[in-house]
Formats: sequence, structure tokens, C-alpha cells
Amino acid sequence: MSEPTLRVVPDLAPSPQDVALVRAGLMAYNDAQKGPAGVKLIAVYLRDADDAIQGGVVGFLAWRWLSVEWVWVDETLRGRGHGAALLREAESLARNAGCVGVKLDTYEFQARPFYEKQGYVVFGVLEGYPAETRTYYMRKELASPAGS
Repeated sequence: MSEPTLRVVPDLAPSPQDVALVRAGLMAYNDAQKGPAGVKLIAVYLRDADDAIQGGVVGFLAWRWLSVEWVWVDETLRGRGHGAALLREAESLARNAGCVGVKLDTYEFQARPFYEKQGYVVFGVLEGYPAETRTYYMRKELASPAGS
């Protein structure tokens, strides 16, 4: 039996279906190596009286960790403890789901000092990204939920 003819094809506008296929292939491989990741998308929002989102944390739970993808608070509301409250709630969701830690990254011009105040520590640095700055990779261990 001969090898099938394969091509490497760039795609600057990938379809959601094609992206999902690649993700599913990787997830199947990962699951076979380490067991099911149990990926679950989570979000915590800061909403105003009109129910409009003024901030939020979005991430996912997998393999007993919370991976924080995005944290944002409207610029006019920063410095009032809203970001810390959002992060605490996301950590609480993770802790209650059995997670042992949280990981995230932040650019040099974003929020490293904020995360350090919340107990996060830098475990890695990518120099030169974005454009002549750096990205900090941070983590925080989670204590078990009360009573367990």
C-alpha cells in the first residue's frame, strides 16, 4: 500500500469547522496520553444595573487547572477592586471543581503587578513578544475548598 499524497496548505482565513477538526485531533491525542481533560469553559462577569458587561474573566478548566484566557475591566472602573473580585470568583469556581492551580499570561504593559498582588508568581518569561517587550507566564496554587 502506497503513502497517500499530502500537501501543506496555508490558510489565512480558517473555517471554524477546520479549526475544530485540528483541535479535536489534538484533544484525542492528549486524552489518550493523560486521560480526559474534561475541558469546561467558564466565565465570570462584572455587570452593571442594565446587565451590560463591564468586565470579566474567561477561561477553561482542564486537568485540574484553571487556564485564564482573558481578564478585562472597563478602564473607567479600574482600581476599585473589581478585577480582584472577578479573579477570586473564577478561582473559587476552579477550587470547587477540584482544581489545584491557575495559570495565565500577561504582557509587560498589562497587569503583572495586579496579578502578583493576587498571589500569582512568574514561572517563565518570553522576551521580545509582543514587539520588543515581554510576556510573563504566571501561576497560583489553589488551596482545597473549605471542609474538604
